Amino acid sequence: MSGFEVAGVVLGSIPLLISALEHYSNGVSTIKSMKKYEPVFEYIHATFVTNLTIYRNSLEELLSPLALSDLHLYRLLEEKDEAAWEEPDLVSCLKQRLEHSYLPFKSSLKQLNKKVILFGRKLQLDEGFRPPWVSPDGSIDTKQRENFFKNPINRIRGGFNSEKYQQALASVEADINRISKLTSTTIALEPIRLHRKRNTETQYWATFQEYVERLYQSFFARWSTQCSCGCLHEANLRLELRDRKTEQAITFKFLFSLESNTNTPRQPWIWRTVEIEPSGDLAPSQASKTKSIPRVVIQAPSEVQSAWKPCVSTAPAIRDLCKALESSQPQASCIGMLHEVAFKHHIHSLKSPHPQVRNLNRTTLQDILDANAGRGFDIKEKHVPPTRHHPLTLASAVLQLHDTPWLRESWTMQDVFFLNHDQIPLLCNQPYVSKSFTPLADPLPPSPHPNKSKQSIIIKSPIIFALGVALLQLSHAKPINAFATPDDLDAQGNRTFWTDYMIADRLADGLLVRELPNFANATRRCIHCNFEGTVYSLNDEGFRERFYQGVVVPLQQDYDYAQAPLGPE
Repeated sequence: MSGFEVAGVVLGSIPLLISALEHYSNGVSTIKSMKKYEPVFEYIHATFVTNLTIYRNSLEELLSPLALSDLHLYRLLEEKDEAAWEEPDLVSCLKQRLEHSYLPFKSSLKQLNKKVILFGRKLQLDEGFRPPWVSPDGSIDTKQRENFFKNPINRIRGGFNSEKYQQALASVEADINRISKLTSTTIALEPIRLHRKRNTETQYWATFQEYVERLYQSFFARWSTQCSCGCLHEANLRLELRDRKTEQAITFKFLFSLESNTNTPRQPWIWRTVEIEPSGDLAPSQASKTKSIPRVVIQAPSEVQSAWKPCVSTAPAIRDLCKALESSQPQASCIGMLHEVAFKHHIHSLKSPHPQVRNLNRTTLQDILDANAGRGFDIKEKHVPPTRHHPLTLASAVLQLHDTPWLRESWTMQDVFFLNHDQIPLLCNQPYVSKSFTPLADPLPPSPHPNKSKQSIIIKSPIIFALGVALLQLSHAKPINAFATPDDLDAQGNRTFWTDYMIADRLADGLLVRELPNFANATRRCIHCNFEGTVYSLNDEGFRERFYQGVVVPLQQDYDYAQAPLGPE
């Protein structure tokens, strides 16, 4: 019997025990020789009533924030329904809420259950906690009751065991007080724990931004300022779903490609798929923004993880990245280590068949959108691959890549694409973003945005607004321009800096009838940048937390729903 099954048993047993004590008090009062023990039973009865109230209040306080239906809560607290306490979702929620107090709470419940049952045995109650003179229908056999208390053995037990009853009562009372203190302490600490948990999560996501920024600078230093091969280098970063709860380490997967031109004597390699483990100290500026960020230990996936550990200390230093990629094998192996100041990147090749295939097909999300021609992506349907993960993937990309060269502030569906080839199924259905590195190029300057000052009046965060637009387009399978009306344009029928916002605002209002509430509400928050604050930058820890809770978490819940096994028909 689990701890929470016991909760239902105890909650049902104590009222029955209280009822039995009432019968004992009434019975004792009818026998002159037993009347002196009447106050003892009245005291025990009153104490049990008080303890039941404390115990019930503790359970109600524990259950109330779990968003249970009124019917479910009634079954748990009023009907004493043991089955109601066994539901897996409820047990999981209680484990999550109690955290470290779960096992002590469970143990205290079991001890309390044993003591209540033992108390009933001392009073010679049956399994239904009824005295011998009370029938299952509640009727009382007064003659049997009189004979029970006139029995010399029972009179002796009732007299000499009164102190033992009070000792047993004190033990029950101690268990209930311990349960009450465990729940009240846990509830008092809950806001602090929640803030600490969310703070850790947002700090965890902040490391991604620093890592991908470092990776870009490392590639730029080698391919745009130092590399002598004269080719155009392209780094395609795979967008992946990250799960902080798994405690798994992080890697970044890239597909590197190389394009020669007429002035290039030879092309050292064509393309390589690699996995990179970044590690090292965060930059002082980033560390100050995110307070104390724990170092993220990065691991490769299970198929190559065993190869990563022994080669970390022996990985060769990479001086020329192009030569290192040229000499790498088309299988899982260590390529080497890129060293920076207080930072390093451990690079492994991924197993990739047919590395000499030259032409990889590139399909953008916009291409997929156009191909669907308004048929919709069935986002709210279960088990509809591969589009069910696109909303969450895009939201995660914004969280990880904001304010870095990998994702423009006003990005579009053209910036996210898929690489595939008939002979390389490994690449199918894996979204990427890309950066090109031209030999002897200057660092990419920030591109000026027309009417940015005017747009900032209504669009507080362009990168989050772009996410909201992308979610709308995934839902409708059409570009938002297709929904433009004359009211969205100026007098000459031209677009203005208000046009996209006006269309998006109108479409977002109608999402609740098209999509699941989580998706619809997350999209509306992105369009209106409604995150209950006055700061609208993902570099701000508080805003990043609110974006994570208001957009990423709801989309994750929808994704989990879509992934859950279908029930029996």
